[in-house]
Amino acid sequence: MDAISRRAFAEQLALAAAAPWFLEDVGSVRPQPSSPKPQAQQEPSALAKALAETVRLRYPDRFTADDLAAITRSVDGRLRAIERLYQTALTNGDEPDFVYSVYRGAD
Repeated sequence: MDAISRRAFAEQLALAAAAPWFLEDVGSVRPQPSSPKPQAQQEPSALAKALAETVRLRYPDRFTADDLAAITRSVDGRLRAIERLYQTALTNGDEPDFVYSVYRGAD
């Protein structure tokens, strides 16, 4: 059995933890019922294409072109959702129920 370094183990662990988040839409691609108006697909962002390219370079023999296209669309959709989340304005009253602070003894 080959020994694995701590760094390689941490990389594999992070990849395994992040894979379902990025690859959620790959296995669930189902044909949609035909509608009168087909939805226009937006071109994926440059960041989504770059991230999909890193997946292709890291695992060149594991994904087909269709898989990589699905990964690119999934990543792009999540990046767009993040942008929408960042655009949400928070008011001063939007706070957590409690604020944790470390007890450092009596002042």
